[in-house]
Amino acid sequence: MKPKTKAILYNFIAFMLIFLAFRLTIGFVLKLNTLWLALISAVIASILAPKFAVVNEGGKEKVLMSSIFTKGHKEM
Repeated sequence: MKPKTKAILYNFIAFMLIFLAFRLTIGFVLKLNTLWLALISAVIASILAPKFAVVNEGGKEKVLMSSIFTKGHKEM
């Protein structure tokens, strides 16, 4: 699998898991309209989800992850 494909899949999976966790939690606690529930969960997930990117370093492509909870970038 190409590194770009891995980065896209990792981004999607991380966003999906955080989105679903917040949507179910907020939906259980507060009785909101489904549109507002989805919008609030999407904003929270887009802020908290780690970001994956491909970097070409020395002729080799690497998948790096950055998050608001970690300092710097980590290689995957």
